[in-house]
Amino acid sequence: MIRKFDHIVIGAGYGGLVAAALLAKAGKRVLLLEAHTVPGGCASFYSRKGILFDAGATTLSGMAAGQPMQRMFNELGIEPKVKKLDPGMIIKFGDRELVRHADLDKWIAETERFFKLPRLREFWELVHRIDRTGYSLIGNNSRIPPVSPGDLLSLAKPSNLKGLPLLPYLFKPVEKVMKKFGLDKDPLFRSFIDEQLLITTQNTAGDSPFLTAALGLAYPAETYYPYGGLFFPAKEIEKKFRAFGGEIKYKKRVVAIEKNADGYLVKTSDGSEYRSAGVITNIPLWNIPEITSNEMKEYFVKSLPDSSDAWGAFMVNFAFDYPFDEDVKTAYWQIHLPEGVPHCESKSFFVTLSLADDQQKAPTRMKSVTISLHTKSENWRGIDRQEYERRKNETGNFILSKFDEAFPGMANNKQFVEFGTPSTFERYTFRHRGLVGGVPHSVKNNLLKMHSGVTPFKGFYNTGDTVFPGQGTVAVTTGAMNIVKRILDKD
Repeated sequence: MIRKFDHIVIGAGYGGLVAAALLAKAGKRVLLLEAHTVPGGCASFYSRKGILFDAGATTLSGMAAGQPMQRMFNELGIEPKVKKLDPGMIIKFGDRELVRHADLDKWIAETERFFKLPRLREFWELVHRIDRTGYSLIGNNSRIPPVSPGDLLSLAKPSNLKGLPLLPYLFKPVEKVMKKFGLDKDPLFRSFIDEQLLITTQNTAGDSPFLTAALGLAYPAETYYPYGGLFFPAKEIEKKFRAFGGEIKYKKRVVAIEKNADGYLVKTSDGSEYRSAGVITNIPLWNIPEITSNEMKEYFVKSLPDSSDAWGAFMVNFAFDYPFDEDVKTAYWQIHLPEGVPHCESKSFFVTLSLADDQQKAPTRMKSVTISLHTKSENWRGIDRQEYERRKNETGNFILSKFDEAFPGMANNKQFVEFGTPSTFERYTFRHRGLVGGVPHSVKNNLLKMHSGVTPFKGFYNTGDTVFPGQGTVAVTTGAMNIVKRILDKD
């Protein structure tokens, strides 16, 4: 007889790990199925001769008191090894550097020095005010977006009144707020805002709602470096999950979910079958029709978010000897390129450099490097292997040359150089078309329009970057905590 679980969680990215661990802590019998050999999903890693390379996400935020990551780690009793960075990021425009200070006044002064524009103080004070209120509202309301009259009723409480002034910013693009402060005409400032928004909201100023954009624009003020990479906090969550009695199985790619009278039957590619009363998927919504049938498949096909605006990522990883005594100013850099990058839509790329005291990631006097930027999945599909390799090498080598221009003389001895495309992500993570970053935030597809993670099928829920509140480790963790609270409130 097949053992029955209370919940089966599919996918051990951050959303799945957090949901599984919190349910196991609450005493539920939970099975976590992961197609890969390690946890972390798009925040995992690979290694080359003892040097670790990030497979995707690299930054950690939401760690301030009361913010989602801090609340999650506290609830699970985890103290991740992290370092708050100040500056949280340095943005390079040719030979000029814009330093993203953690202190708001210092940051405003830095932008005034760099851009020489009026009313920057008003703009950034509004950004950070919305950021503080937004985090508070999300943290105190697990029923956003509402899907029932009961959800609406739960939002009708005095503590939410402070959020009413924020509502117009759900429907107002960043561009309009910039115009209000006279900041919309400067091409350098606009480029800076657009490229910052791409790595957070997956959109640009013309269509990003100012509410979600504010959270993205403020995040570098609270940027943390996870020693070893984001995989290590993920591994700590997995350890807690096991300690709470949870069971995890790797190399178990789910190929079918069948709804039956007493719950669900989940089948994996190796022929294994598992039964549960409930299922939580932590895979993109676009993948779910492939593994469901009948009414479930019909529901997901009809309710799928549009993937045409979603992004893929181009990745560059390498290591190099670092003989200098003084470490880099920060781990995180954004390199702006007005001319753009071949076969990519970004006009910048994001660089993560391992810190000197992070021997988990690279040996002493060596650095591990991860570079990422946005590209459309279509740029890498429908072409023969020869053309694919030509484009990949052209893009990767162009990025390497621009890295050397941005950091002259730093990386003369590059080792383990590897390039990745959306096709690479699809191969290793099985994500639909290799899309990462979820659904771009837009005025039309604002937070209230996003899929809630709740479905019409009893006990069947979704987490991850294609449901509320969207992409990023903080967002998927928030979504997972909200779903678990819904489940436990029903019990």
